[in-house]
Amino acid sequence: MIKPALMAAGLLCGSLALVPPLARAESSNTTSRISEVDACNQAQYLMPETAVVQSFRLRTHRDQEGTRFDCTVHWSRAAGTAPSYRPILFPHPVRIPLGNGWL
Repeated sequence: MIKPALMAAGLLCGSLALVPPLARAESSNTTSRISEVDACNQAQYLMPETAVVQSFRLRTHRDQEGTRFDCTVHWSRAAGTAPSYRPILFPHPVRIPLGNGWL
């Protein structure tokens, strides 16, 4: 007799194999030491041309080398996928250097 847990796991794995590949959400991830915007822009550059952005996820880490920004962009290539049109929500205000900076 097959245990119910093993049977449920087998059915789940089998059903995932039947999902069409275009319906699965895909993602690209990039790390930047420059800024949140740079990390998310670089992650978007890794998307295929026909992909549609579904969501962003941004993580900020601090270590001995400074701040590291990790951005993951979730996207889909499924036909008829509508873009989310949602902005990237940053965890804190982006600092703009003044004085001898870019402005």
